[in-house]
Amino acid sequence: MYAVKQVSALTGVTEATLRVWERRYKVVVPARSPGGYRLYNDEQVAILRAMAALVHDGVPASIAAETVRETPTRGAAPAVPVPESLDLVTAAADLDPALMHALLTDVFATTSFDDVVDCWLPNELQRLGDAWHSGRLSVAQEHFASAAVARHLSAHFNDAEPRGDVPVLVGLPEGGRHELMLLAFAACLRRAGVNTVYLGSDVPLEDWKTVAAEVGARAAVLGVHLEEDVEPAQLVVDQLTSLHPPVAVRVGGRSRHKISGARLLEDRVSQAAAAVARDLRAGAA
Repeated sequence: MYAVKQVSALTGVTEATLRVWERRYKVVVPARSPGGYRLYNDEQVAILRAMAALVHDGVPASIAAETVRETPTRGAAPAVPVPESLDLVTAAADLDPALMHALLTDVFATTSFDDVVDCWLPNELQRLGDAWHSGRLSVAQEHFASAAVARHLSAHFNDAEPRGDVPVLVGLPEGGRHELMLLAFAACLRRAGVNTVYLGSDVPLEDWKTVAAEVGARAAVLGVHLEEDVEPAQLVVDQLTSLHPPVAVRVGGRSRHKISGARLLEDRVSQAAAAVARDLRAGAA
């Protein structure tokens, strides 16, 4: 189930408009949480996306509503109940894809995206890493959970519409592989309207320069998490800032303070993304 704020992000339709469509056209009738908040299922989100596409193409809302009401949609899979005690480590140990999906869907639907990536996710990833180091989880179980989180973050990244003209590169230096929080940052940045080019993990040094030239990037963000990430990250910073015109670089992660020639990001990824977006709008890349 998805909260109205999440449905707004998934469909590109404002919360106010979603309420108007519900009240005026009865496109969907969401369920209600015990606190009275709207909750939408996958099928209802698909209907709202279809209506949003029609309206975007110039179809009047009343006709679009009639069209989507008359168009059969494939039913969503039955929901998997999520026990209140379930957490990422427990779900990883169970190796149950349906239960893991249900957990993450529930978390993202009932908590704001910023709170998920600023509070819940870093805490759960820390617990996940501790469980692996202590031997409570195998490598396979840890990778199973990490892949599931990456799929959900990628979905939010892809659902956000990039609106800025100046592309920002986001990735890890060569050898860097801890990318989940960087992917969360990229999703926040794109949700803030920034044209984000996410490069992912282990990006070779020369590729940073090549991609920056190809897309016309004027800013880049690197994750620097481990001690071994510092040297390759510094090479990327030195390379990008020496270009003509230079590419401004920001760095985040636990080892960011060991990098010179780049601005440091805040710890909370939503605040860090908001700061980058503000600087871009102000022309201070």
